[in-house]
Amino acid sequence: MIRAVHLDVGPLRFALRTAERGAVRYADPAYAGFFSAPAGAAPLAEMPVDVVRGAVVPPTGEPLWRAGDHWAVWGAGAELVFHVGLRAPASAQRSCRVARDLSRAEVTLPASAWADGVCEAPLRYPLDQALTWGLLARIGGALLHAAVAVKDGRGWVFTGRSGAGKSTISALLRDAGWRILNDDRVVVFPRAGEWRVAGTPWHGSGRYAEAAEVPLAGIHFLDKAAECRRDVLPAAQARLALLDVAAVPWFEETWSQGILDGLDRLTREVEIARFRFPKTPQAARALAEVQESPRAGVCA
Repeated sequence: MIRAVHLDVGPLRFALRTAERGAVRYADPAYAGFFSAPAGAAPLAEMPVDVVRGAVVPPTGEPLWRAGDHWAVWGAGAELVFHVGLRAPASAQRSCRVARDLSRAEVTLPASAWADGVCEAPLRYPLDQALTWGLLARIGGALLHAAVAVKDGRGWVFTGRSGAGKSTISALLRDAGWRILNDDRVVVFPRAGEWRVAGTPWHGSGRYAEAAEVPLAGIHFLDKAAECRRDVLPAAQARLALLDVAAVPWFEETWSQGILDGLDRLTREVEIARFRFPKTPQAARALAEVQESPRAGVCA
């Protein structure tokens, strides 16, 4: 018997299928709302992922991309092969073969992954994030290193390099009554003629990981300063800035091109600004004013 459950990340669905005995489980609270999530908006892209038991051995040869000793990806004809735990014990390693056209994937786990008849989180970071890059490319979306805060039903994205203030602004806005979907990784994508933003399971220090999507109101690049100031970025400048915080899978041309095309459209259709702010409630008040008047420039 084939058992099927699903993992949803924003507009994407991974249909997990296994013929193994026992249950598939996600005990990590960060994944709770994403695993077999209740029905919401229909997925814009879906990928079947077969979960199998077998020997987990990394491919030989030079990989297309390597993230230190954590994971790497190799090309294998019409497939990409991801391997996680390059120097980890065999019991902690995982591999995934995915069709370059994103039509299917197969995750292989060692026998120890099925302890006591339960398979714990067969598709999880970084494999789920890597497959997300591909599916987002298909629909013209992107994964951003960013936080998202919601007020009056609209989501504002706050982004920048590590240390720019994503966790700080999330805490300030939470204290001001905003809803925080995520404080480290968000997905932005077009749906039915408008841009949307959704939380992901991949949270930051604040551990915000809510499985919800809302209309995207705008994007702010963060800088810490003594006073609040907001400046709208020209499209060309915004495009370059987004490349610094977007996940672009350069190892696969069709995937990376889909992300780049989506970012180009995003800069033409969504307002992107630089927001300088102090670590005080003044920042939340200034952003509340922007919520009412998005074209505001200087925030008092």
